[in-house]
Amino acid sequence: MKGPKEEIVYVVCLQPCARDTGKHDYLATVDVNPNSPTYSKVLHRLYVPYVGDELHHSGWNACSSCHGETRKKRNRLIMPGLNSDRVYVVDTETDPIAPKIVHIVEPSEIRDKYNVTAMHTAHCLGSGEIMISVLGDKDGNAKGNFILLDGEDFHVKGLWSKTSTQFGYDFWYQPRHNVMISSEWGAPAAFRNGFSADDVLNGTKCNII
Repeated sequence: MKGPKEEIVYVVCLQPCARDTGKHDYLATVDVNPNSPTYSKVLHRLYVPYVGDELHHSGWNACSSCHGETRKKRNRLIMPGLNSDRVYVVDTETDPIAPKIVHIVEPSEIRDKYNVTAMHTAHCLGSGEIMISVLGDKDGNAKGNFILLDGEDFHVKGLWSKTSTQFGYDFWYQPRHNVMISSEWGAPAAFRNGFSADDVLNGTKCNII
């Protein structure tokens, strides 16, 4: 609460029907300083190199969970792709207005090795690792779990849980109480094709916490 106000924010921007249009998702840098002549304007667009990622709930490499850890800096933005199973690591420190991709975790490192897919939400952990929720297996069936990335070189360390839930979705945790809450959505094979009420009736979508 005592920190300086943010002067820029990063906004993930998706391209609808990307595979049909060939347009790439991008990360927009937006000026939110009311005293700036470019207030509310997009200052920069960082386009990802692939089409159809559907960038989703991005997170930082370090956050308040690392409070007291002087070696940690919030200088890398973690952007998972819901449709591609790809993860982009973006350097926001060198040039905050024009960030750059410095590392890409390819789908083969996640989908092929651990049989999980549909990367959704990224959060940093107090351990220095990065946790990303996954929603399915490589065949598009529902499968809830979490992938762990190393917080320094961003290599895939493995699955967080030895057992999977039926569904996965968003999550958040409270380190002081040692509690995490995760919600459910549905099977990738269902939601990637758009909404259908039949998916709710046949059990391929859910709404349980």
